Amino acid sequence: MLMQKIRNWATGWIAGAIMGLVIITFAVWGISFADQGAEPVVASVNGEDINLRQFQQAYNNFREQMQKYTGKSLASGEEELLKKQTLDKLIQDEVINLAATENGLYISDSMIRKTVRDIDVFSGENGFDRANYERGVMQLGMTPAIFEHQLRLELMANQLQGAVTNSAFVSEKEAVWLTRISKQTRDLSYVILPADDLVDSIEINNDAIEEYYGKTSEGLSEPEQVKIAYLELSVEKLAEEIVAGEEDLRTYYDDNKDKYDVKEQRKVNVIDIKLSPEAEDEEIELANNRAEKVRALIASGISFTDVAEKHDDGLKPDMLVSEHGYLARGVLPQEIDELVFTMEQGELSKVERTDRGLHIFRVEGIKGGINNTFENSRELVEKDYKNSEAEYKYFDLADKLVNLAYEHADSLEVAAEEIDIEIQESDFFNRNGATELLDDAKILAASFNQEAIKSGQNSEAIELDNNHLVILRVLEYLPAEKKSLDTVQQQITQILKSEHASKLQQEKGQKILEQLRQGSDLSQVAETLGFEWQHAEAVNRDVVSVNRKILRTAFKLGKPAENGFTFAGTEIGKEDYAVVAVSKIEYPVTLLDEDIDKTKEMLLQLKVSDEWSSLVDALMDKASIRINSSNL
Repeated sequence: MLMQKIRNWATGWIAGAIMGLVIITFAVWGISFADQGAEPVVASVNGEDINLRQFQQAYNNFREQMQKYTGKSLASGEEELLKKQTLDKLIQDEVINLAATENGLYISDSMIRKTVRDIDVFSGENGFDRANYERGVMQLGMTPAIFEHQLRLELMANQLQGAVTNSAFVSEKEAVWLTRISKQTRDLSYVILPADDLVDSIEINNDAIEEYYGKTSEGLSEPEQVKIAYLELSVEKLAEEIVAGEEDLRTYYDDNKDKYDVKEQRKVNVIDIKLSPEAEDEEIELANNRAEKVRALIASGISFTDVAEKHDDGLKPDMLVSEHGYLARGVLPQEIDELVFTMEQGELSKVERTDRGLHIFRVEGIKGGINNTFENSRELVEKDYKNSEAEYKYFDLADKLVNLAYEHADSLEVAAEEIDIEIQESDFFNRNGATELLDDAKILAASFNQEAIKSGQNSEAIELDNNHLVILRVLEYLPAEKKSLDTVQQQITQILKSEHASKLQQEKGQKILEQLRQGSDLSQVAETLGFEWQHAEAVNRDVVSVNRKILRTAFKLGKPAENGFTFAGTEIGKEDYAVVAVSKIEYPVTLLDEDIDKTKEMLLQLKVSDEWSSLVDALMDKASIRINSSNL
């Protein structure tokens, strides 16, 4: 859960967690606030209601996320499961929020303000942007007050979690024991029996092919297809049609000057040559000579990068080349900073010395400060102006489009004519073969909706992302159709050959295992059944030279007796089979402190998660929960 990242960030468990992603959690799970009017209640938790609007918003957004992730619409059984999971999540969140409130936890207004300002998606060029913030929460169907109320509840829940889990402890003994296990190595022998080795030698008769064809449709059918007509409206396309006059742009720039004005910044390339403040005269002379040679190379036109790659002789003292982006005052060391901000663009410094060594730098670019002019920001101003004008136009046209498409549900022509946009038509496409716009999960879901196919009426407005919507109608529908036997005969033959070859190799694998159980050694079994073992010594769990399935099987096997081995069989992929034998297990004699620390951190996270889960389970068991299924 992404809000968990807020909790982790706030307590320092995951330093630098990205707060900007919090907005997605609100979009997925909906919002939680009290005053929503008299609406049907779907559940109550300790007397606090969860109403139908909350549930529908959470469910619709969660479904949208799932469809984007899977690239397909949900089946009816999946829809029901998703509804249950959505309601369970809303109930659990309410239980946690109530527990936090009952325990007297408190989040100050200043903490809320700081958290909101730290969310990346609300930032502009100069940090937090109030307009971006208000626009962002509006797109979620909230006001800033509602958004901040939800955020306060989440941070209070974070405090509750911290109070419960900060006592989690991992002993040194536990960490050492688990680290030794994770660092163990094993000697193993294995054989992979590929089905492909036998495929060409297998014959399949026509009766088997016909029987398979008669019983199976999967993979032998042309998928269902649709052909649609649609209207597409977006700010991006509307912006392309906006004509921006010079006076309009200058007025827009003046009205939004804070957005384009930045403090003076310098783009700087630097070469540092290490030199200790206590360096001897001979060392200083060597460093100066090297620095002057490097400066001369740059002055002759050679780039900083080429100096680092082609002219670094590897001699002492070490040389480091850095290419910085635009930096404000105060980022570089003070003596360098003061000099950089007196130089002209393109100017190359002399060799400068600080406590950290010798430095050569060049100012590659200057922006901000006295360079804050309309001309320097014109390209961005024009883009923003067009988008701003297009947004006003979009909201007006979107309302008209939705209403007209609903009022004239049997055709897109009236809406297209009134809005002055072109009706577009697709070719036939299936759920997996669509491209670009038609590949969107929402478009696919609407295009293959059985009710829409039967009625032939316009779909509801499909919002693809911010300020982008589509309305479509199905023109033609082709149901899934089984291909002729002649068309798929070769395909079926290959399937049956692979299945039979796989079965034969599994049978051979079972014979190998049986002989090993009877006490035969590895070489005897290989000679009897005609194969060669592959051997790998002292392999760990992360080695890449051995198949991952074989590794997992090997590390599940118990410790072999002296001069003996333990063994097991396993499927590799869908068709191949392997037999694995472990002859030796060794543990490291010494362990690195950093490996033990990593294990401690992992164990601590697991314990923290377990303790938090236990508390949530206890709160759920204790809570008075009533579900009104009839209102769902």
